[in-house]
Parts: sequence; C-alpha cells; structure tokens
Amino acid sequence: MNLFRSEEHVKSWSLYDSVSAESIMPLSQWATVFSGPLFRNRLKSDYLSRMNEYAAELFSSLKKFGKAGPFWTPG
Repeated sequence: MNLFRSEEHVKSWSLYDSVSAESIMPLSQWATVFSGPLFRNRLKSDYLSRMNEYAAELFSSLKKFGKAGPFWTPG
C-alpha cells in the first residue's frame, strides 16, 4: 500500500524524518527490491547458508536505483 502520492507529499508528512530521505523510492522500485532472493527464498532449507549471496543481490539491486543500502540498516 502506498500512503503517499509523491516525494513532496512524504516530506510534508508530520512524522517525516529527513534522515530517512534515502529510502524514498517509487513503489515499482520497492517491488523490484522485495521480489529479490533475500525475500523470495525465505522458506528454502538453505536460506541461512546462502544469506550472504542474497544480501549481496539486495545491495546490488538497491545500487541500481542509486541507493547505498536498505533503509532498515544503519548507513
């Protein structure tokens, strides 16, 4: 669910934190990020042993969109 119509709408939200500006991306880009193997393969038996590979693919997909890393990890 997308609660905001635009980046300007996000920035005018009363709870907006400018530190989180790095995480503002269109929904289509977030869909691409969350459809990657880190999230898609959670139920596979070898998930934990391949975590580094999945995380590398996550960071790679975020770099394609000009982001340094996911918003839930400290920069």
